[in-house]
Amino acid sequence: MNLHNLEAFCRLAEVEHYGKAADELGIAQPSLSRMIRRMEDDLGVALFKPVGRNIRLTKMGKIYYEKVKKGLEEIKLGADTIQDIVDPYFGSIDLGFIFTLGPEIIPELLKQFRSDPERAKYKFKFWQGNTPRLIDNAKKEICDFSICSYLKNEPEIEFFHLLDQPLVAIVAKSHPYAMKKKVSIAELSEIPMILCLDKTYFIDNLFRKEKLPLNIACRVEEDQALAGLVSINLGAAILPYNNLMKFHDIVVLPLETPVYRPVYLAKRKDIQLPAGAKAFETFLKEKEFQLSLELTF
Repeated sequence: MNLHNLEAFCRLAEVEHYGKAADELGIAQPSLSRMIRRMEDDLGVALFKPVGRNIRLTKMGKIYYEKVKKGLEEIKLGADTIQDIVDPYFGSIDLGFIFTLGPEIIPELLKQFRSDPERAKYKFKFWQGNTPRLIDNAKKEICDFSICSYLKNEPEIEFFHLLDQPLVAIVAKSHPYAMKKKVSIAELSEIPMILCLDKTYFIDNLFRKEKLPLNIACRVEEDQALAGLVSINLGAAILPYNNLMKFHDIVVLPLETPVYRPVYLAKRKDIQLPAGAKAFETFLKEKEFQLSLELTF
């Protein structure tokens, strides 16, 4: 029993006439009759009963029709979905990115990418998370690729450096450091710090290079939660700068020695990207975008 036979059965059930159904299907009426008889023999039940010159589904036929019709619709939906993904002009792109890129950088990248009329019809699906989760999504091919930090010991993953985000310190407006113009790592080592779960090594290393202690107040999953905790003076934090910081009850301080957090495009080394994802990858890797990452506060 093949897909063609099931489609013929459904059309016959809808038309309720062998001659009309055969004409629509472009086959001879005897061929359609034999097809249905073989189907009934395989199932062991009658699917149709004669009603005058027409036919009607039997009780078993109605049950079978409902299941087959639903199955054919799912098959068509699956085929349409695949075609949407691989379509060179209307395909979809599955993109993961770390939280700090969400407020400004990802919207600006998409705006510039879609400014080309040939790329304007691509659809995006997004996943946000910390770097370990995004790398796992890339491994499982949930995402075509992720824009995130670098992780060591990931032999399945290819990392391509995209950009560098300037880091700043943030403190509560009531904190003694709030009156400073800049702050040093040495000064930050004297107060509790709030860290993100996936950037411990990077922040640790800033203090380790200076041979200074890192006093950890707590850890959170994503960067934007830091601002709220800092605003109630639970601790200070170091994180990539973005213009939305001005809307929190905090003070943003440049680091005395500028520090930048590198951001990478990460994907499976063996992944076969659909056309849309390839176009976006080329856009990113050839640095067709222009981003202003200067501190503007």
